Amino acid sequence: MLSVILLLLADSPIIITEVMSNVRGPESSCGDRNEFVEIYNQSADTVDLIDYRIWDFDAPPDEIWPWTNDSILVKYPSVRMNSTLIYPYTYALILDSEYCSPDTTGGNWQPYAIPESTLVLTTDETTIGDGLTTTDPLLLYSTVDLCTTSFGTPADSLDNFPSDPGDGISWERVDLDLPDEPSNWHPSIDTSGCTPGRANSVACAFDLAVDSQSIYFVPAIVTTGENVQINVVVKNLGLNGTSDYTLSIFDDLNADSIMNSEELIVEIEGLWANALDSATISYTYEHPGQRTHILGFWVNYPPDVNPVNNLAFKSLSVIGEIGELALSPPIFTPDNDGINDRLQIDYRLPEAGGRLTVSIFDTRGIRIHDICRNESWINEQGTLYWDGKSSGGDLPIGMYIVYLEYQYHDRVTRAKKTTVLAR
Repeated sequence: MLSVILLLLADSPIIITEVMSNVRGPESSCGDRNEFVEIYNQSADTVDLIDYRIWDFDAPPDEIWPWTNDSILVKYPSVRMNSTLIYPYTYALILDSEYCSPDTTGGNWQPYAIPESTLVLTTDETTIGDGLTTTDPLLLYSTVDLCTTSFGTPADSLDNFPSDPGDGISWERVDLDLPDEPSNWHPSIDTSGCTPGRANSVACAFDLAVDSQSIYFVPAIVTTGENVQINVVVKNLGLNGTSDYTLSIFDDLNADSIMNSEELIVEIEGLWANALDSATISYTYEHPGQRTHILGFWVNYPPDVNPVNNLAFKSLSVIGEIGELALSPPIFTPDNDGINDRLQIDYRLPEAGGRLTVSIFDTRGIRIHDICRNESWINEQGTLYWDGKSSGGDLPIGMYIVYLEYQYHDRVTRAKKTTVLAR
């Protein structure tokens, strides 16, 4: 009979969604009184469960009966009882018939928060099966139309599932659309240890993450004019697969660890990442400027339960050809408003130990300011800054020439680039 029933699993409107077999506290205190099986009607039709049976493969199958003990209404005045009709897209709880027993020895009396309108059911015996154990699979089936649902992969006795999820913790189905497989069940992550009569805690366990160790540049160090391929591994630490996220890559120009609109390089639609797996997103960054870029990588996914791990940074070094200058920004505005107040001058020299001169000329070829002049230099590459001033104070708006001259041994390297000073 088992093999025939299991063939019809996918056709069942009713599915087992949660099982509590290891109730909280010592077994001697509350025994099997607090065991439950949660089921869900995933169809658009009301289903009568009067012809359904539940089987733990130890004792003979139990009949599903309506709950008739009015004492349950003292704590749960709005649950549905005296019925076996489960409405469309709603949950029902199959409780041990002694759930409301007044024997409170050991505590844990009626410990669950059962939502209103939840259909409460029980079995024709005093226990569910012969009392659920942490290794019991379950089968719920109809004797009329053979609609069937299972928990614990009863057709596979060698997969060691189910097992003990922990004291007072239930097994929850992760995705209601996926079959009964070990990967589709997970111990409840709800703070109470279970979610009887409501959506499973693991069904909303989305957690995407990115970290600097999973970001790769090819090549690792870029020369001016080259493209760089950026590979970002987005990790899915949650229990549900998704692609409904975006990855934003930005250049953190002001080093505030926040993405501003003017810093955004690209926003990329997410790729599918399975639960507890990852997806690699690639992007070609064309001709990044010469300097050290502090690139930010932000995974934007509103349902994420842990947004702290959605942001990471990694430095990208872009070096120039020997003797080359790189100026940033191309237009700078030294007006003390905190935005583009200085001209950044990046350089790369053939070797250290020579003498460096970096000067500013106007368009007439007149030297108006020396950033450094004939100074002994120990760095092959680095960054200098100009605040738009000369020894006489502020300079007028206009175009200026940055000139580099580097003497080493008997050789001289020269370079120049123009910039615009605005107000």
